[in-house]
Amino acid sequence: MTRATGTVDPDAKPAVQSFPRLFEPLSLGPLTLPNRLVMAPMGTGLDDEDGMNDAAIEYYRRRAAGGIGTITVEATLVDPRTDGPEPRLHNTQHLPGMRRLADVVRREGSVVGIQLLHPGRQAELGARYAPSAIPLNSVSPVPQALTAAGIDEIFGYYVRSAALAREAGFQFVEIHGAHGYLPSDFLSPIANHRSDQYGGDLERRARFGRELVRALRAADPSMPVIYRLSGDEGLPGGITIEDSVQMSRWLEQDGVACVSVSAGNWRSLEVTLAPMFMRRGHLVDLAATVTAAVGIPVIAVGRLDDPELAERVLSDGAADLIAVGRGLIADADWAAKVRAGSREDVRPCIACNACVDLVGRGGEVRCAVNPEVGREHEWKPRPADPPKRVAVVGSGPAGLEAARVAAMRGHAVTLFERDERIGGKLEVASSAPSKADVLRFRDYEELVLQRLGVEVRTGREVRPGDRSLDGFDVVVVAIGASAMQPPIPGIDGPNVHDAQAFLRCEVPFEPGDRVVVIGGSATACETAELLTDQGAAVAILEMQPAIGIGIEAITRRYLVRALRRAGVDIRTNTHVTRIESHRVLFTGPDRQLGSLPADHVALAVGWKPRGELLADHSDGAEVIVIGDAKTPADFVAAVNAGADAGLAV
Repeated sequence: MTRATGTVDPDAKPAVQSFPRLFEPLSLGPLTLPNRLVMAPMGTGLDDEDGMNDAAIEYYRRRAAGGIGTITVEATLVDPRTDGPEPRLHNTQHLPGMRRLADVVRREGSVVGIQLLHPGRQAELGARYAPSAIPLNSVSPVPQALTAAGIDEIFGYYVRSAALAREAGFQFVEIHGAHGYLPSDFLSPIANHRSDQYGGDLERRARFGRELVRALRAADPSMPVIYRLSGDEGLPGGITIEDSVQMSRWLEQDGVACVSVSAGNWRSLEVTLAPMFMRRGHLVDLAATVTAAVGIPVIAVGRLDDPELAERVLSDGAADLIAVGRGLIADADWAAKVRAGSREDVRPCIACNACVDLVGRGGEVRCAVNPEVGREHEWKPRPADPPKRVAVVGSGPAGLEAARVAAMRGHAVTLFERDERIGGKLEVASSAPSKADVLRFRDYEELVLQRLGVEVRTGREVRPGDRSLDGFDVVVVAIGASAMQPPIPGIDGPNVHDAQAFLRCEVPFEPGDRVVVIGGSATACETAELLTDQGAAVAILEMQPAIGIGIEAITRRYLVRALRRAGVDIRTNTHVTRIESHRVLFTGPDRQLGSLPADHVALAVGWKPRGELLADHSDGAEVIVIGDAKTPADFVAAVNAGADAGLAV
């Protein structure tokens, strides 16, 4: 086995665009993995009380059919006393759905395993257990510190779940020992303050995870066990890479077949589930360090859905397997397309974390770029009968998907866009330093529409009564929303601009200029981010108790912290009362009057739909208003609304 010789440069380009290592088989204990690609265990929210339902099973089947060599089914609860959004595998009632899932994945040619989870103090419902009675945060309940007997009881639950997994047809189990869940908390000096045999120095903190592995191996020696750990906890005083290297060596001695090296915990989720502003392959060096220290296979994770980078990680010996999570949500056929040499056909994951956010809030998985996700079991586009002439007006996310799906079904589609290039507000959104990757979706859609034969008319704004819509059978209105302008005295002043004008770099300003952003929306935060990056002194005035409401939670937490670190003056529960030539007046949460100097004012207070402009188009065409043109919402809602319109025409 080739071992790590150094770090991997994520920007280096291979001389030849081929991927021999990605599709090379690998032995894992008694198993032969068809290739080096592993579907990472990502929560879906698609299960029900009795286990995996039709939606979940088809979701996983599609990824197996798409050529992924190994699938690790999402984190599954082992302890009947805890509860949360995860599926369960601690009772025979869960077997029928789990058995169906394992069967269909194996039939498609993938090796299938399941991740076993004890959430510890992160349990959403039921009992919360931890190595020490330290709450998750200041508002969380104090967990119950486990006794030695309680630890043995939990080991029994793991063994029971692993036996059920074997009975259901799973071929390996993975212990979730990362991200601040129970085994991770035992290893972490932050969460483990015990003074008995399970706490203190590293060897004693590692005892819980090691004894758990031994219990599973003793109960079923032929079932491979993978252990997922946080290579670095990403917090001062937490688990370090040196800890994880030693833990991995011990786990190898205890019979673990493979180690998966992730990072972070609930307080450093931007490391664990890296948003688009985090560099690709940001955790590879952690995997490489572990790989150099052990003789068992190592899985690398962390935005590795770029096949060139993934191939380089393997060829450089930094890891033996590549885990892809969100990339397979964006495109179930990622592996098959890469293997066939159709790299450009891969629908790009933009790492927006919408999938993570929806599941984290108790919903079902959806994707900002793939409307099939979560509804694969009912996604059955029918051929157009009869084909129609369809006009799509507006090429934001909703319009692009409406055009794509309608054309895919066989309709003759013409797409109208007032700007010189398609994409709507995607170009503006990409201006923020943290959101450049959104344009990858635009570029992908542009290529697909060209291949589908969609006629694209750019630089063409369709107005009410426009005769260019005559002769179409269906008109899909996707012209988006316009910025709201609240009735604030002085809002028409020459120093006041729509925030999008700043994102488009249409407002000249000098470093050091003072800019007041009115509103705390996503657009407001992104405008503040761009302006501070360019040297402006920025303040945000928001009437709600918090800014960034509506931004995906991981990105929002990181972005708000970054804005504060950059010196942005953030004021919430604040109402703007007047705008003057060089200042903004407001009332704060204490109802006291205040003012801030302002060379420029950026408005970002919300959106109002524009669909009514074309809703009454005549000439006998069916008119469908979608996306922000109907109801301003988010990227996921827009893409799904566009796809639904394309299915309906």
